This record gives sequence, structure tokens and C-alpha cells, in this order.
Amino acid sequence: MKLKLLSIIITAGFLTSPFALAATYQSELSAFYEDIDVTGGSEGGYSVGLEGAYYLSPVDTKNHPLAEAAFVEKASSVYINLTNYEFKESGDRLDIYHRALGVDFYIPNTIFYVGAGVNQYKSKYSLPSDESFDAASFSSKWDSSWFIKAGVAPVTGLLVWSEFEEDVDVSEQWNINGKYVIPLAGEQALNIEASYAYQDIYGASDTIRGAADYYFDRHLSLGAGFVNSSYDGDEFNDSDTRTDYFIRARNYFTDNASLELSYYDGDFENRLMLGGTIRF
Repeated sequence: MKLKLLSIIITAGFLTSPFALAATYQSELSAFYEDIDVTGGSEGGYSVGLEGAYYLSPVDTKNHPLAEAAFVEKASSVYINLTNYEFKESGDRLDIYHRALGVDFYIPNTIFYVGAGVNQYKSKYSLPSDESFDAASFSSKWDSSWFIKAGVAPVTGLLVWSEFEEDVDVSEQWNINGKYVIPLAGEQALNIEASYAYQDIYGASDTIRGAADYYFDRHLSLGAGFVNSSYDGDEFNDSDTRTDYFIRARNYFTDNASLELSYYDGDFENRLMLGGTIRF
């Protein structure tokens, strides 16, 4: 049933007439809802999110896939992100709140890119009442940490960068990320993403992520990817390796409005996400 939902956006994309004229935009607002099923148990939950971005100059969408225009044009921006996660099991409820404020900046007339921002997290745990105790809830304060990013964009459509977090030594956590949007014949294009992350804070682990999206035209894309995680064993845990997979599709019904759908199939959870974006 969930995979059938993914086909809706693909079919709608082919049926939509992509005759809208190329346009510019300077701000966009995105929202999503994600249903989360935890495998092998009664636990389940959802997440909802809202993100807004303002670009320091108008973004030209001409001759670009609409979803990739800001990236290819190297458009600097400021953004805000608000997300809420909720999980339930046997009446217990855990809420995790996340908010972020950041900036992405391409230094003019150079190949260099920098980014920075602040992440904040807060959690709330609720217990239902039973014969032995009354209902109770426990809430944390907001925990804040800053992050920075640095990278290079040596050719059009390519960015390679790393991210660094506050109070984390590079020897304990580091990463390298890449994204390349390659134009093909006509309005077709290919987006390739890859990343590697290592951390040794709560036990050593390596994570490799890869994804690709094929753009049938400027409006419609279909993509897939994987996340491979390896954990070193210690006196408390055995070593482990797992690979999760996902598929995703996105269609701009006009130059300024899109709908996207994705399905994530993992060893520990499955997620179905529906989202949309409006540009101004």
C-alpha cells in the first residue's frame, strides 16, 4: 500500500503538462509529515516538520531542474527548521523537539562555500497512570550547540564539504560529503549524492550513504539510495553491519509548487514521508 502511494506522484508527474515558463524565486516554505513504524515491536510514531529559506538574491530556474536550481546557481541563503518527533509504546510517549537556524554562503568569485548555524533539542517523556502510580511527565530544557560547514564548488553543479560540531574533536567525529548535478540531453539531469561519516564517541562506527535522482525533465524526478552502517564491537556490544534502502519521487506541478514522497525500508524502522514546497 505504501509503495502504491509512491507511484501516485510519479504518474501525476507524467500527466502534468510542464508548460510553465521559467521563473525566479527568493524564498520557499516546505512542510512534511512522516509515518514511522518500528519493526519487531508495538512501538510507532511520526514526525512533522516545517522549513523556511530566504535567498540573498533571486534564484534563476532557467535550464535547471527546479528542485536543484538553488544548488546549481550557488545561491546563498538563511534558513530555519522546526521538527517534532513522537514515539509511543505501551502507553509511554516520547516527544523530541528540534529547531535550527543556519546560513549557507558561497563566497563570491571563488570556489569556496561556508555554512554555520545552531541546533537546539528538547525532549518530553510521559507515563500513563495505572494502579500503582499517577500519570507523570518529565521534560528537559533546550540543549543548544553550534555547527559549521566548509567546502569547495570547483565546477558547476558540484559541491564537496565537511561539517563540524561544537565541542567534538575531529579525531572523534568527521565526515566528507559530495553532491553533483549533471545535465543530460534536453531537460534531463542526474543528481548524485555520497557521504562518509566516522564517529568514536559512543563506540566507533562508520556510515556510508549514497543516492541518485534521475530528472525526466525540469519538473519530475525519481531516485533511490542506501545507508550502510558498521559498528565496532566492545565489551558490551557485538560488531554489527546493516544496510537500509529508500526510494523517493518529486514533482513540480508548477514552477513554484511541488509534492514529494519517499519510503525508507530499514532493519529497525520503516518510514513513509509526504512533503510539499511553495516558492515565492
